[in-house]
Amino acid sequence: MLGQILLVILIILAWIGVRSLLQQRLDRAQQEGDTGASEDGHLEEMVRCAHCRVFLPRGQAYPGDGGYYCSAEHRRLGPGRSEQGRPPPR
Repeated sequence: MLGQILLVILIILAWIGVRSLLQQRLDRAQQEGDTGASEDGHLEEMVRCAHCRVFLPRGQAYPGDGGYYCSAEHRRLGPGRSEQGRPPPR
């Protein structure tokens, strides 16, 4: 019986310790400004690559004739098949 009580106490202490460490990491990330915002403090609009349909911040996208692209190679290739008549994957 005493062993079971000690086991429960150890589990509770481990849970409190892990939770405390995670909270410290979160607080540190918030203090360092790791919020996903751009340098001026505003959130960037997300755009979809017209070729592979991946989302990326507008500031990192390559604008092209068919929309925005995630790389110069995809901009060169143009819109993907899903943009040329096929419905997008679900």
